[in-house]
Amino acid sequence: MRAIRIPALIALVGYLLVTFFIYFWIRERYGRGGPIPVSQAGALLHPLRRWLQPVRPTVEKFRLKAGGTVLEVGPGPGYFTLEAAGVVGPSGRVVCLDVQPGMLDVLQRRLGERGVVNAHPIVGDASRLPLAGRSVDAAFLVAVLGEVPDRPAALRELRRVLKPGGVLSFTETLTDPDYVFQATLRDLCRASGFEELDRSRETTGYTMSFVAP
Repeated sequence: MRAIRIPALIALVGYLLVTFFIYFWIRERYGRGGPIPVSQAGALLHPLRRWLQPVRPTVEKFRLKAGGTVLEVGPGPGYFTLEAAGVVGPSGRVVCLDVQPGMLDVLQRRLGERGVVNAHPIVGDASRLPLAGRSVDAAFLVAVLGEVPDRPAALRELRRVLKPGGVLSFTETLTDPDYVFQATLRDLCRASGFEELDRSRETTGYTMSFVAP
């Protein structure tokens, strides 16, 4: 009897998890209609996220270097920003570009609370980056590219601002309603002249990195 109950319990838990995932995906897909609003910024910093998407191992895949200039597109409240700022150190800087001023206000408060002075929030659009050409050593986007209306334009802009040999990294998570599949991302980056550097699987998605020519 016990042997029957355990598989049944596992099946029930699996069913509930799938149902929750579908509900969450549909709610986000048809109820949000764009980036996560500022009112939900706290959800992006929830402690449970560190279990599904740990900060340090993710940032380590972006190949950031001490003293480098890094562009983070769509930082939101800065889930990865503080770690990235620590990696580049006091001689480097992280440019945090977000389309929502309210999110950058939250990020700025967090930076002030932690005493981080080498991260610089700026309002901007990924398809029209307010940066000089070849001014960035590395760039990364986490669950952001799918929210950009003109993705080819964004990739062209990222290529423009990256120095030759600069690394462009993307992390995509399955819980994101705007999830970008690996094949799609690869095609977009290759069309803009990027060369694939590496890729790795994660608990809820993947990270892919490309190098600028």
